[in-house]
Amino acid sequence: MSDRLPDEDALVIPESWRAEIHPRRGGVAPAREVVLDPSAPERLRQRLDAVRRDIDRVLSALTRGTSRDVDAELLTAAWAYLQGKPDPKGAAAIAQIEAAVILSGKRRLASRDDWIDAWVIEHGLAFAARASAEVDQVTAMKRVHDRYMLQYGRNREFYVERADWTLSTPGHRMRALLAAACENDYAEAVESLANHRKNPMQKLVVSYLVPTRHDWMQECLRLRVSSSHATRLVWCAVGTTDQIGNLHPGPPYEPWERDFEFLPGTVATMIEGVGPAVAPVLAKSLDAESEVKARKAYIDGLAVIPTDEAFGLVVERFDQADVRSVLATMMERFPRRALRLLAPLAVGDSKRARSVAVLLNEHLRTWPELDTGDLPVQIRAVIDAAGRALVPEAAVSDLPKALASGPVQDPPAWAVPAFLPQLLLRGRDRALPAEATARLIVALSKTGPRRAPAAPFRTALEACDPGSLAEWGWALFDRWRNSTEVEDNGWPLSQLRWTGDAETARRLGAMARAATYYGGYKPALNALTVLASMGSDVALMQLSMVTAKAKAKSVKKRARKLLDQLARDRGLTSEQLADRLVPDFGLDAAGGMTLDYGSRRFRVGFDEQLTPQVFDERGTLRKTLPKPGAKDDPELAPASYRAFAGLKKDVRALAGEQIRRMEAAMVQGRRWDIGDFHELLVHHPLMWHITRRLVWSHRDGDGTTTVFRLAEDRTPADRDDEALTLPSSGTVRIAHPVHLGDDLGIWADTFADYEILQPFPQLGRPIYAFGDDERDARELKRFVGCTVPPGKALGLERQGWVRGAAEDGGMQPRLTFTVPQGPTLTIEISPGIPAWNPGHTETQTLKAVRINGATFGDLDAVTASELLLTLHTITEP
Repeated sequence: MSDRLPDEDALVIPESWRAEIHPRRGGVAPAREVVLDPSAPERLRQRLDAVRRDIDRVLSALTRGTSRDVDAELLTAAWAYLQGKPDPKGAAAIAQIEAAVILSGKRRLASRDDWIDAWVIEHGLAFAARASAEVDQVTAMKRVHDRYMLQYGRNREFYVERADWTLSTPGHRMRALLAAACENDYAEAVESLANHRKNPMQKLVVSYLVPTRHDWMQECLRLRVSSSHATRLVWCAVGTTDQIGNLHPGPPYEPWERDFEFLPGTVATMIEGVGPAVAPVLAKSLDAESEVKARKAYIDGLAVIPTDEAFGLVVERFDQADVRSVLATMMERFPRRALRLLAPLAVGDSKRARSVAVLLNEHLRTWPELDTGDLPVQIRAVIDAAGRALVPEAAVSDLPKALASGPVQDPPAWAVPAFLPQLLLRGRDRALPAEATARLIVALSKTGPRRAPAAPFRTALEACDPGSLAEWGWALFDRWRNSTEVEDNGWPLSQLRWTGDAETARRLGAMARAATYYGGYKPALNALTVLASMGSDVALMQLSMVTAKAKAKSVKKRARKLLDQLARDRGLTSEQLADRLVPDFGLDAAGGMTLDYGSRRFRVGFDEQLTPQVFDERGTLRKTLPKPGAKDDPELAPASYRAFAGLKKDVRALAGEQIRRMEAAMVQGRRWDIGDFHELLVHHPLMWHITRRLVWSHRDGDGTTTVFRLAEDRTPADRDDEALTLPSSGTVRIAHPVHLGDDLGIWADTFADYEILQPFPQLGRPIYAFGDDERDARELKRFVGCTVPPGKALGLERQGWVRGAAEDGGMQPRLTFTVPQGPTLTIEISPGIPAWNPGHTETQTLKAVRINGATFGDLDAVTASELLLTLHTITEP
């Protein structure tokens, strides 16, 4: 056997675990030395003196209490302990009363370890163990009107099966002291604890303190106590293989508390106490678990167990990303076992089989001393073929200098190069070797969205093929977010700033838009920072889309804040920035794209909804772009087909938002100066398709207004279709039908004659006005009592309406809209929108429409018409 190959049958407890393991007398992990603090008794005495008056007051009040509140025997023991009698139950009672007094006074509770050390120093190890077995049996708490409760064991009203003292540092310390004690002291303590096993929970506590009494533990398992605290005690106390089959069901933590910090230590303690037999328990717990941190504890536990069973349980779950991330560690720890158990998975055409084959090929290169002679010929052929399918690695002399030499750290388990796609150099005929890839990973781990890699590594990134680099960078991020490892600085997400491309930006935008409160939106917020720092047109477009379409309000708010900051940095308003964020997508000056298949060509245009349209060389509209055929150019045709697919995806994501933005500009009366109008709308290859389908209004410096549309050659034309020459100064806005007056019909006929379809209702938009009896009113009566479907009620938010504060039952019964430089409008609905889950909104009844600080007649004609249009729209059947 090679000296390099490890002993795969020995259970090796990782050094990082030793501080987490609950010490066990005679265990695999040596008991930690526990040094008693000689100052503990005096420090505890000073603490008790500081609150003695309060403790005496509580005890006196308890003396007058009812039997429901007070256990008389426990109260007597507490008085006795204060008077110097070494009573374990009294010591436990005073420890809990002190905590209740301090906490009721909202003061910070001092370390409880002083109690353990003081008990041992003053009364001996056996006394301390007995007192520790009693503490969790005592319930001491403040009730109302300065009344306290002191009960022992199960309290019908307040009792919860918990072991807060035992499962915190005092319990750990007591167990450690017992584990390290001399034989006589330990035997005396165990014998004394026999009389402190009065109920199921106390029996578990005692078994936790002295897990060497397997008969006591076996008795506890027959009790079937099922609380999470009981399960945790059991996991830390079991010590024989036959006890594993009787473990309590359920996780050893409270799911709603989400406190997983202790779980690795609990798992490690069970493995240290029982050994490999715990593997099925960990696998079962893993399958029932969804919390990332909890899953990590179970996976890490399986990863150290030196048996085929444990390795097989991991291999069975190969398709789970977080399980797969620890496989590299197991393969290094058990190289022969890895080859033997993974090899059968490499057969076949599935994605998993191909991944395993590549993994094993890399494994054999790492461990050339492994004997493959026992593998079936078919499996050896598959592994060899996987190696041949890889792009050859570049020679060291061909590598960028920063990646060619220098120390190599072991990257995290989830980032092992063998689990990532090959990273190709420009030309795509050579790949980075594993060591060079590891150096790049380490360099990227030191970056941030605004902290670039060191100059030599920036040069190295430029030497990589951009498409391969983006694919590799996303795979690195994807493995991290699906792993159980925690990187506090989030660099696997930040590195996308330096490895990503346009497709990366689209993925980040989609991730941010889909984030919800329940799914956790911190990664989405970080993704926005990466998008903002990327600065490309596509990245900023994605950021803009998040402000409109994200599910989480906090994500929308962050995206808006970043966009506003970018606008300020450029001296623009947010809308002016939004105009500049619309990509041209590589369209030509005519607003289209020619797709060259070699033997044939197609032309791309857009309809009024910015949906791409394909025309053949005769100008005939096709339903879709055909796939490349045998007669088409083998390079041009696939490239054109991919380009069109990317264009459809990008424009589909953008179109709706741009159309809504232009409709809002019409409603709000937004103006463009004439230069921006021509640059950002008329001559923008995509926005032109919206611009040419609208009626516009130009106003020059003296207030003269000219209404026009844009002809096919982008020149202005009036209502009679006569050519116009606009001044070189002034401003332009989208004409609202209210302002077109008698010309509205003429414009509508012109657009109908030319078969111009509009992106949103302009010329066909309904126009409304308040009646004479409504103009002086502050409340609009005509819509009261109408019903509003849930979707329309929620849809008001897209028009700028804001839900009000939640009231009774968490319902939001009103929406408000503030007119720019004007009054606030309020719509009241019943029963309202549930703030905790708007998706459960019911049909609403409109209770009132009000205007604050003005009358409805004070509204300008456009605002009045739009308000009434909104009310008609949401209340129509």
